[in-house]
Amino acid sequence: MGATASKPQATSQMLGTPGRGGGITDGGAKKLKAKKLPPDSKKSDPNDYETIIGSLSKLLLFGRLEHGVQTKVVAEMYERKVKAGEILIKEGDKGSAARELYVVKSGEFEVLQMRQGVQMKVNAKQAGDVFGEISLMYDCPRNATVAAMNDSVVWVLERDEVGPGNKLKSHSC
Repeated sequence: MGATASKPQATSQMLGTPGRGGGITDGGAKKLKAKKLPPDSKKSDPNDYETIIGSLSKLLLFGRLEHGVQTKVVAEMYERKVKAGEILIKEGDKGSAARELYVVKSGEFEVLQMRQGVQMKVNAKQAGDVFGEISLMYDCPRNATVAAMNDSVVWVLERDEVGPGNKLKSHSC
């Protein structure tokens, strides 16, 4: 088999199980139940898909997926407003608080980490940046705090939306 033939197989191993009919990556996106969105959020707009895909493609996990699969994943994302000062991710959080990836649509965020008992700014995120991607691959505590510096908007991808039976869920720190 050539390299192209193995690419879809690797994709299905990462994001869903072939033949189950319920995962985003195996053609079952239409069969998924409509999910209730959190307050102050809305489904991602198809006009934004290419922008989101461009941001996610910088990640090794998404950059190697076929465009059609990327589009199916992005279609499961939703847009969420974030108020200035709101903490989106808290360092050390785990479980349900550590299951989301974010793409910044607008606004700015600061990334903070505890170092020798002092919380220090270690990075900043702005439109087009992605954070929280480790949560899609591993079930481990958040490694930083991310707070909105001004009123902002993010697109959110929840780990559960990537697909049932996905092998990403089985890893832990």
